Amino acid sequence: MSTKAMHFFTLDMIMKVLTSRLIALIYILILSTSIGAQSDLQTRMDKHFGQTSYKHASLSVCVMDMETNKIVASINPETSLIPASSLKLITTLSALDILGPDYTFETKISYSGKIDPDGTLSGNIYIIGSGDPTLGSSRVALGGGVLSFKKLILDIGKSIRDYGITCIDGEVIADESVFDSYPISPSWQWNDLGNYYASGAWGINANENEYYIYFKRNMAIGSMTKLHSYEPYIPKLELQNEVSIDSSNTPDNAYVFGGPYDFKKRIVGTVPFGQGTFRIKGSIPDPPTFFAYHVHNQLRKYQIDSRGYKAKFKAKKVKMQDIKYYQSPSLDKIAKITNYHSVNIYAESLMKTIGAEKNNQGSGGAGLYIVHRNMRKLGLKLAPLHMEDGSGLSARNIISSKFMCQFLDKMYDEIDHDLLLSTLPHPGSISTVQGVSTSSKARSNIWVKSGSMERIQSFSGYIKSKSGKWLSFSIMANGLHIKNKKIRPLMGRMMKTIYEKG
Repeated sequence: MSTKAMHFFTLDMIMKVLTSRLIALIYILILSTSIGAQSDLQTRMDKHFGQTSYKHASLSVCVMDMETNKIVASINPETSLIPASSLKLITTLSALDILGPDYTFETKISYSGKIDPDGTLSGNIYIIGSGDPTLGSSRVALGGGVLSFKKLILDIGKSIRDYGITCIDGEVIADESVFDSYPISPSWQWNDLGNYYASGAWGINANENEYYIYFKRNMAIGSMTKLHSYEPYIPKLELQNEVSIDSSNTPDNAYVFGGPYDFKKRIVGTVPFGQGTFRIKGSIPDPPTFFAYHVHNQLRKYQIDSRGYKAKFKAKKVKMQDIKYYQSPSLDKIAKITNYHSVNIYAESLMKTIGAEKNNQGSGGAGLYIVHRNMRKLGLKLAPLHMEDGSGLSARNIISSKFMCQFLDKMYDEIDHDLLLSTLPHPGSISTVQGVSTSSKARSNIWVKSGSMERIQSFSGYIKSKSGKWLSFSIMANGLHIKNKKIRPLMGRMMKTIYEKG
């Protein structure tokens, strides 16, 4: 080989070596930049959760890039913890996916038998429930979506009267057979059951199954309050008042004891000193019978007598004629209310409705079966998840932060993006995350559901990061030794950090 040929061969070899090294260097730079960005978020996350505020807590934290399905930062992401109400994300988003956003509940007012020429109905009036959690809800009525409970009862009475019925040779019957299981989860705690947030879901719900108890509390601190009144009226209800007065700067600490079908309620705890009356909320012991009573009573005011009222858990098939029906808002609106205000009865009704519509059994267990089956179809492995209810009220619910991120990722692919995000509040909005502060730019790019119990705090949802990445995230802490009101701002700052560094 000539010297000239050898010279060109050497240059060619040098160029190839330089090119390969340049490519390797570029790759290393790209990789190091990516790792550096991830490490920055991970470093900040480790520092944040290393604070003494979390010293005794069990943590499960996960942030996932929804484009790559890769975890970008985490702490114990495989550990399953109690999520509290952030579990409602599983229920509401599954309901949107399975039932569709346009799904509505329909409650019918019907009659059996025949109407004589003089207006006498030889038969019964039926209120046929659909499990609608918004029926007679003051919360939804404020938005113009449905009639409040009082207006609903008036309208039902008027509709029956205007139909030409002047007397009922039969009964007013609340047909609650759409749901065929006990209204509450067996694993709910006894001290929750008499309170409004543990009312459960029935085949017929009314006023979100809650009633209001008023106390006089302008006596000496330490003395007993006086039970002023309660509303709306519940037949057979007996209230035993053991509530005392605490200083004016203390929170409401009064609890109602007594579960479904228990009409003797014991009220214990304290309320703050002050002028006027103080209100707490309890759960109606038997909403279907309560509803039938108020329709019956309204008809009596219109001089339309009947043989009485009752609820039927299992109704026989009877030929009926419809008088009127009442439709709920669409499911997307119900999901929004559920997630913004963490309404347990809505989540429980949705879970049972999934069972009724897709498994022909209106129970929480049937609904959970369908939800689990749907998640398996989407490729999710359910080992990190155990659900006892649809609302998150049970302390036996557990989920890992990684599973929550994976679920949120799947739902983002299944449901229209804008519709899905509209059901979740931003931090600082009028919702359960109103007190969670972030910067204004971060706030508008975070969609989150909170969950709180004694010593438990969680946040899960979506973040569109400052760099434009879409992230699913879940933060859960169990066994906290400080109050939730102090942890929530800290977790809000962590969400801001995920927005800035994710």
